[in-house]
Amino acid sequence: MRLFAALLPPPEALDELAAAVRPLRRLPGADEVRWTRPDGWHVTLAFYGNAEQEPLIRGLTALAAVHAPLRLSLAGAGDFRGGTLWTGVRGDIAALRALAGDARALGAATEHAYRPHLSLARVSRRMSPRAYEALLASHDELLGSFSGRAWTADRVRLLRSVPGGHGIANQYVTEATYPLAGPARRDG
Repeated sequence: MRLFAALLPPPEALDELAAAVRPLRRLPGADEVRWTRPDGWHVTLAFYGNAEQEPLIRGLTALAAVHAPLRLSLAGAGDFRGGTLWTGVRGDIAALRALAGDARALGAATEHAYRPHLSLARVSRRMSPRAYEALLASHDELLGSFSGRAWTADRVRLLRSVPGGHGIANQYVTEATYPLAGPARRDG
């Protein structure tokens, strides 16, 4: 099973983002992009790959008990060179990074530096560099000023990725949910 830990934004935040992304999907070159589906949108904390589920269940239960709910919002535009378009995450970022760090420590995989985001699309390798640059410029122009509503992330989910096959998006199945129950941080 390909497993990962993630936060799921609420439907209202996803609907708001979907409305902002809709014009991007109509741009020239957008048909050469594999768009992620709103029903699968998530903020990944850690990717575990083909890992045993039981140790992850124990570890996620323990980390959820010490991390407080987070106040977050989706905002802005970005890309990972190599072809992933995304929107960013704002809000309790230091706490989000700490949560992701603890979630990543449960797995054995070495991952790149954590950058909170929600993936919107993956660009085909067949897309020409010129078409990619044009799409990227439009992505930045149309979504760069996006600032979604704030929401409370109050649970971590252990998700299983189910491959969708050629031309069909992966589906994500919730294997377990862990309420964030740690004490609220106090400023001061």
